[in-house]
Order: sequence, then structure tokens, then C-alpha cells
Amino acid sequence: MVDAAREIKLGTFRRHCESSRLESELGYCRGGLSLARDWHVTFYKSRFRGRPCYYLRHSAIEYVFTEQSRPLTS
Repeated sequence: MVDAAREIKLGTFRRHCESSRLESELGYCRGGLSLARDWHVTFYKSRFRGRPCYYLRHSAIEYVFTEQSRPLTS
């Protein structure tokens, strides 16, 4: 997934992912630093287990979003 990733803008990420809950859990809803201005965060489009995905990398942790249509298999 990481090797095939292409960096994207926050607007593109938000159009394809419902990330408001994650943003809130990461503390961006409290004011101060916003997700858009946090230079530790980058956004990507890639494939995860053969399926298209979008993910954000926040302080070296990857939060992956895929379509909900079918379950992922290991």
C-alpha cells in the first residue's frame, strides 16, 4: 500500500472519506491547530489488499479508509 501510494490534497481526501470522527479523536475539533495546517499530516491514495483506499499519515501512523461494500480478507 505504502509503496504504491500517491500523495493527494486534504480536499481530495475529504471528498472520498468520512474523516470527521477521526479528526475529532485526534483533537482537531477543539480549536488551535487544524488538520489542514498540521505539517505532520499527509494524505494518500493507494490500494489495500487489492482495493482502492485513501489514507492519512499522522505522526507516522496510517489511518486507512476503504469502501464498505465488501469485507477485507487477510
